[in-house]
Amino acid sequence: MKNPLKFIQEVKQETFRITWPTKKETMMGAVMVFALASIAAIFFLVMAVSRVFFFESLDFPAPGFTAQQLSDWKARTLEPTVYLTLLYFIYRYFVGKNPTSTIWPVYVVTACFTATQFIALVTFEVLNLFMIFNFLITLFALFIFRIAHNRRKKEISTF
Repeated sequence: MKNPLKFIQEVKQETFRITWPTKKETMMGAVMVFALASIAAIFFLVMAVSRVFFFESLDFPAPGFTAQQLSDWKARTLEPTVYLTLLYFIYRYFVGKNPTSTIWPVYVVTACFTATQFIALVTFEVLNLFMIFNFLITLFALFIFRIAHNRRKKEISTF
């Protein structure tokens, strides 16, 4: 093990090598974050208000489903996804394994959701275009997240 004083000196030298952002760059970044957060907040506000006031009479978000069928679909896909994801991460915690990249948790949630959607497709009484389309989008997202995870994992392992 290195001498602790030498280690502290190396850390101090390394901090001087860092290129810190200028005040202008910091302010520009803060303004961009604030602007994007504001745009996202306005978008979600509009979606929430429109859901409450305008989509009550429509079969939103699943055309062709009755209220009971939509409730059954949510119970067969969304709730098991939450439970499977929680079980997986609880298992990983007790085994002592950390995620291999920052994309991994998103990939796990998407994989669980894809699995529950496939089971719902096979076992649901009514096969709906919404279910098939939703499954295909989730499957596509699963592949994209896996590719992103593999790229991120390579970037992390090169240090």
